Amino acid sequence: MDIKNRNKKIFIFIPVVIFLFILSVMAVSCNFFNTVEDSEPPSGVDVEFEIKEGMTLKEIASLLEEKNIVDNAFLFRLFVEQRGEEKSLIPGIYVMKTGSEYEEVLNGITAGTPVVTYKLTIPEGYMVEQIIDRVAGEIPFIEYEELERVKDISNYNYDYLKEATSLEGFLFPKTYEITLDYSAKDVIEMMLAQYQVETVSLDYTYAAEKGLSNYDVLKIASMIEREAYVPEERALISAVIHNRLDIDMKLDIDAILCYYLDKWDEGLTEEDKKVDSPYNTYMYSGLPPTPICNPGVASIEAALNPADVDYLYFVVTDSEKHIHSFASTLQEHEKNRSNAK
Repeated sequence: MDIKNRNKKIFIFIPVVIFLFILSVMAVSCNFFNTVEDSEPPSGVDVEFEIKEGMTLKEIASLLEEKNIVDNAFLFRLFVEQRGEEKSLIPGIYVMKTGSEYEEVLNGITAGTPVVTYKLTIPEGYMVEQIIDRVAGEIPFIEYEELERVKDISNYNYDYLKEATSLEGFLFPKTYEITLDYSAKDVIEMMLAQYQVETVSLDYTYAAEKGLSNYDVLKIASMIEREAYVPEERALISAVIHNRLDIDMKLDIDAILCYYLDKWDEGLTEEDKKVDSPYNTYMYSGLPPTPICNPGVASIEAALNPADVDYLYFVVTDSEKHIHSFASTLQEHEKNRSNAK
């Protein structure tokens, strides 16, 4: 091959190589940018993050970028420094949206308002110990031991607690929202405050005429809460309790003794009914020393407004639906018992 032809082939080959190189670079570039675009997180998604005690601005900015809340840690740092807020970032757990504006993020973490909340539902009829177990189990930053300590009634100064010896009955059942700044005592205070809100407007005239205190009403309401499964029966059960109290007849309510013995999952025995305790209403007439659970407002209202009937007895006659039959005489009551299913 002569030199002239060889040079000609080299002249043709070099541009082809360059052209193919450019094409491959373009292809790689397109794939890279497509990958970046495809992997870019969507904006407006709620993300939880924690600013821990002692974290520097640089660490916080890096965390925010990592969580895709801000797009650039360095620029966010500059923004914060220009505002002179680098020492105003408050530790805590926050929820913010991805792709947020710098100013919005800064305002959120300098305000330090807890945005993480925990829903806590306390069912009607729960006892204080059940409530403590539920709070400790569902609210991760509140310790069981601390709840046990603050449940003592001496920690609280409400007028409606003056007759009481424990908080049983006063921890109002409701769904609450707990934020990170709540202590164990705050949770108890919240329930006590809710009790006051729910009962302050109730009419206690009937009870007063009967010589019953507000605390007595709460005891009756707690019995109704434990005994009535069908809402329509609350006023009827209330009537039985009031009618028995009027004639100094023993209440004979299982739930009261079950509360004292902490025996809910099995029936009471005849030996149980011989236990000498003011909670044994088979042995003693009158009301027990305390409520036996924390009733809802419907049961408190029923305690204040019993049905206008002369019933003295009730018994479950439909165990599947937990429906009671009511009677005015022992003879009728025994007949109802024999018809129970």
